[in-house]
Amino acid sequence: MSLNLSPDIEARLLALAQSSGVPVEDFLLHVVEEKTAHALALRLNPQQWAEQFEAWADSFPEGTPLPDEALSRENLYPDRC
Repeated sequence: MSLNLSPDIEARLLALAQSSGVPVEDFLLHVVEEKTAHALALRLNPQQWAEQFEAWADSFPEGTPLPDEALSRENLYPDRC
């Protein structure tokens, strides 16, 4: 597949990819994947959406649970107590 881009758009894509620290091909792939995933999500029924969401949430590594004290008002807003 090839794209015919105006020089202005090509320069902006190159700058965005460079500022992200990735090759322009990887940057474009990420943009296309993100856009097509969003379009797919709009066509999913609620059950399919929930399954996709659960799969996405499960893709993150397990973290150490926070102790209850970490979520206390005093710890969240130490300057207001």
